[in-house]
Amino acid sequence: MEILNMKNIRKSFGETEVLKSISLSVSEGQVTAIIGPSGSGKSTLLRCATLLETIDGGSICYMGSYAADDSEGSLRYASAKALKEIRSCFGLVFQNFNLFPHFSVLRNVTDAPIHVLGKSKAEAEEEAMKLLHRMGLEDKAKAYPCQLSGGQQQRVAIARALAMNPRILFFDEPTSALDPELTAEVLKVIRSLAEEKMTMVIVTHEMNFARQVADHIIFMANGCIVEEGGPEIIDNPTHARTRAFLNKLEGE
Repeated sequence: MEILNMKNIRKSFGETEVLKSISLSVSEGQVTAIIGPSGSGKSTLLRCATLLETIDGGSICYMGSYAADDSEGSLRYASAKALKEIRSCFGLVFQNFNLFPHFSVLRNVTDAPIHVLGKSKAEAEEEAMKLLHRMGLEDKAKAYPCQLSGGQQQRVAIARALAMNPRILFFDEPTSALDPELTAEVLKVIRSLAEEKMTMVIVTHEMNFARQVADHIIFMANGCIVEEGGPEIIDNPTHARTRAFLNKLEGE
């Protein structure tokens, strides 16, 4: 079953064309890793997919419902009510955690289920504690983000996203703000989600992780998808631009 379909996505900031007619689809249970140099449009693509940025052209469809569509000649976004329903399909884990600093860990995880999904406080807290247990953080429920390591904050952010029961989870370079030891903690959690067949799209610089976890790899450069395929493209890229990028990473 197709969860997400994006067709011919175009996005510019001023005179700079950041996304040049990009298309991708994600099926249920699929893990897609998006790799490429800085400035290639990876994060912008995720921000368009999660409706944090508006597109200039193309279409975005979740579970058969269009969030945006230009097939009739002009770009139209769905109604506010329809977009609210579409937003419930996905979760997003940011590079810099984006936790509420004045909320405890438990409240960070329960706030949206209570106020958006309408769950009771007791139900939301019970589910949140199960998620924190999965993240190895049940003893941090009463702590505040400033009392946690970066790796712990990112695991809280993952628990917060999962608390909304999304059909697809987006990660925007979830380990780029972390040192190697904390990176391993977070990647272990994402790897376990992949084993449970959670549908995910992950922008990452961690090539070994992408090779091990992703079913589908997309290499982006200069706002375009240059090459895509299975994990084998990391070891055997066919495009010179992909080879140059991967060789540069190996040399670092």
